[in-house]
Amino acid sequence: MEHVVHNTVFGFCWWDLPAFLILVAVAVLFIVRHHNLKKRERELEDQLSEIYTNETVDPQQDNA
Repeated sequence: MEHVVHNTVFGFCWWDLPAFLILVAVAVLFIVRHHNLKKRERELEDQLSEIYTNETVDPQQDNA
């Protein structure tokens, strides 16, 4: 039991701090990547809608 008490401070192991820092870093990376992917998705949808609006078919040309 002395080993457990000796290696913990306020109920936390010394490995808890690096694990928490890694968790925070991974969470931040996830949020940034998710934001960038959503931004890229909106850009691609805008490009796709521009392509579709520029390539509309004129009904007069279809009958010719």
